[in-house]
Amino acid sequence: MNKLKIEYIRLALAFLVFVYIVTHLFLYINRIDSQWFKALAELFTIPSLVLIIAIPIWMIIDLVKKNIVDRSILNLTFFISFISLLLFGFAFIYLN
Repeated sequence: MNKLKIEYIRLALAFLVFVYIVTHLFLYINRIDSQWFKALAELFTIPSLVLIIAIPIWMIIDLVKKNIVDRSILNLTFFISFISLLLFGFAFIYLN
């Protein structure tokens, strides 16, 4: 697998975590009771937390090793990961 595919995979994982967090916050704030989403949320909470922490660390390691092929993908992934982290912090602090 080449470096560009790895960066696209990292971007896709960051985007999936972002969509999961935004959907979870939307359903919680609007008080929508969805049983299927609660079941999926119980299943995906721990992996999404691991990815929220692992993706920026993985990006920093690749940045230090200079394994970056496309800077724009790195910047977009970093932006999405940072927004996801802020949304998770907002949910954890203010919505509990």
